[in-house]
Amino acid sequence: MKKHRFRHSFRKDKSTVFISMGILLLLGITIIFGVFFFGMVGLFQLMGVSYESVSSLLLFGVLIFILGLLFEAAAKIVKMISSYTKPSPSVFTVWRIFVDLLFTWLTIYTVDELVSQVTMVLWSEWFFTCLLVIVDYVFDEKKHTKKLA
Repeated sequence: MKKHRFRHSFRKDKSTVFISMGILLLLGITIIFGVFFFGMVGLFQLMGVSYESVSSLLLFGVLIFILGLLFEAAAKIVKMISSYTKPSPSVFTVWRIFVDLLFTWLTIYTVDELVSQVTMVLWSEWFFTCLLVIVDYVFDEKKHTKKLA
């Protein structure tokens, strides 16, 4: 009889841990997407980007993430193939920045064309592109310095 109570208690503890971890994971994802969404809303207000509804803006953000993953994978393939030519480090750095800017802009341009309710002008696309690439490099540099330490 004691074994049965122990097993039941153990299952209850396991389920409590899994539910708690799920809630924490969901909370973390919500915070990340919330910061991105409200940052995007504020940035779009400053840049004069027009959008018809909040749902179109949400669709814009989700498509940026989805297509961004695809275009980033393509950019990594291009950078990997070009690294085999053994360019000098400064040339490769400039090339890497150019490829990142190009593929990030292609992502934003494609999403802008797909979501007709959001209207961006060319300069705001490039401003948003530069901002995303800078943020990516800042967080990427933190990863590299942690690996070296």
